[in-house]
Amino acid sequence: MIMNWIDKLERRFESWAIPNLAIYLIGMQAIGVVLLISERTSVDQLFLHGSSVIHRGEIWRLVSFMMLPETLSPLFLFFAFYIFYMISNSLEQHWGTFKYNLFVLTGFSMTVLSAFINPGMIVTNTYFLGAVFLAFATIFPQITFQLFFIIPVKVKWLGWITAVGYFLTLLNPSDSAIVVGKRWGVIIAFINYALFFGGDLISSIKAKRRRDQFLKDYNT
Repeated sequence: MIMNWIDKLERRFESWAIPNLAIYLIGMQAIGVVLLISERTSVDQLFLHGSSVIHRGEIWRLVSFMMLPETLSPLFLFFAFYIFYMISNSLEQHWGTFKYNLFVLTGFSMTVLSAFINPGMIVTNTYFLGAVFLAFATIFPQITFQLFFIIPVKVKWLGWITAVGYFLTLLNPSDSAIVVGKRWGVIIAFINYALFFGGDLISSIKAKRRRDQFLKDYNT
């Protein structure tokens, strides 16, 4: 049902989709890196904080949190940007530009909304962009990455490790603004993933049950 709705949206708004969206997302983080390294801003000024938007009018936070990099290490950033572009480009080619745009936009919109539902927490882009990797691992599970340039690991296992890490984040009992923001980020990532893959996963489970039942009946 969700996919039928997405197909209808695509027929109506396909021309609005932005090709190579990953370049713009990476570009925003690159700007953030420059601003942070040059000390023209700080992380405190970039993350999304609903209370600051509501009570102080700091509306730039609705976009600036997209500029937050995971690190300022040049080497790590190079590989992080390269991998993100690769997996995003693969998803865009597989899904089409509109559907990939919608996946990112849905995660972004829910993330912004969460900042107003719980305005005291600190919100970043880590988890909803991380959902892009979960999507990639689901669609291309047999692709192999060279971990540390040495160890070959299929991306499906990296996807499972990521999902487990997200789940463990949910179990963190801390009520600090950062941890609460992380928990909301994980929930949003899982919801976004479920919206786009839930139907396929349910269909796969049903198909497996029918196959197992057929084999059971055949062998009796």
